[in-house]
Amino acid sequence: MSSINTNNYFFQVAKLLLLGCFFLFVYDKSFKENYFNYDSIPYVASAYMLSGNSLEESHAYAWNLLQKKSHPSVFKDLCCGSSYKKSMYENTEAFGSHLPSYRTKSLYILLIRSSSDLLSIDEFQALKIISFASVILIALMASQLFFRESLLFYLCIFPLLFLMQIIPLGRLLTPDGLIGLLMLLAGISMLNGRIKFGYIVLLLSVLVRQTNIIIYALFLLFEVKRKNYRAFSIFLALGLIVYWLNSVSFESIGYWKTYYSSLISMPDTFIGFNPSFDISILLSTLLGKLNWMLGNSELNRLISLMILALLLSLINLKNVKEIDLDDALVPVFFSAGAVITYILIPFPDFRIYAGYLLASIFTLIFGIAKRNKAD
Repeated sequence: MSSINTNNYFFQVAKLLLLGCFFLFVYDKSFKENYFNYDSIPYVASAYMLSGNSLEESHAYAWNLLQKKSHPSVFKDLCCGSSYKKSMYENTEAFGSHLPSYRTKSLYILLIRSSSDLLSIDEFQALKIISFASVILIALMASQLFFRESLLFYLCIFPLLFLMQIIPLGRLLTPDGLIGLLMLLAGISMLNGRIKFGYIVLLLSVLVRQTNIIIYALFLLFEVKRKNYRAFSIFLALGLIVYWLNSVSFESIGYWKTYYSSLISMPDTFIGFNPSFDISILLSTLLGKLNWMLGNSELNRLISLMILALLLSLINLKNVKEIDLDDALVPVFFSAGAVITYILIPFPDFRIYAGYLLASIFTLIFGIAKRNKAD
């Protein structure tokens, strides 16, 4: 008995040391680096506006702060690397016309503002802390999920996290790391029977990126499965109200403008920009992006992971008992949400879908491990 306890203690310490080393590596490769991406600039401006500052003041503040904090070559690329970036730097009105795409991520903007005020740091630093804290919490949650498993099983979480692009998620000054955290939290909550709490977390994620309404709606099918149509109607109505209020409050540019500007042609300004909806453009863009991404050695990994996650989740769903059906549906909804989101907006960037795939893979593995223990 003493020998068993000693071995268990050794393995637990080994797991904690591995997790600590992982944290240090993520810190070195993400938070420690002085990294800036273009999207961080309108996020900073949007957060600055929350303090009651005008568009003109916020525009000047964001660019001036970037110039102070970044290397001259980085600033030159972000301000003048293309006609679009140059327009965003020189034209306050054009810059302001693009801000709704960022301000609709209202919870994220509020978190930037709050972190900046509470910690007495600037908004770029707040962005870094949010991204880094999100991926650290993701790793902690993944570790907690599998801490009681064997050391070999536990070791699997680290290559999976790297596969899910945990380093870029921690480095990028975007909401993708936070979305990954919210998705994993919602998934784990549902596997532990806290379905309603999971709904709330997913609803909050809609205020971090509006396309997350797709995932939220998919999970409400739990209530349809249980024939609890009243709960389904209430949560669906709540989701639509939150989505609508957020869109109206921050003047969302809508689906087609987002699609066209992201995938067809990014205008220097959204003022007077009203492309006509065309289903043929939608279909040809989807097929074109899919063909290009499958032929790209980096991007074909995204398509492969989305399809693989969905297929494995469906195979698992087919083989579970009725009592485990709800658990098996969780990774199915996440992976299906990734595929549906891609079909609607086939953006060639792993970070957009990383949160869905991360939650799908980890809840799939955890659900299988949970059932094996029960058997």
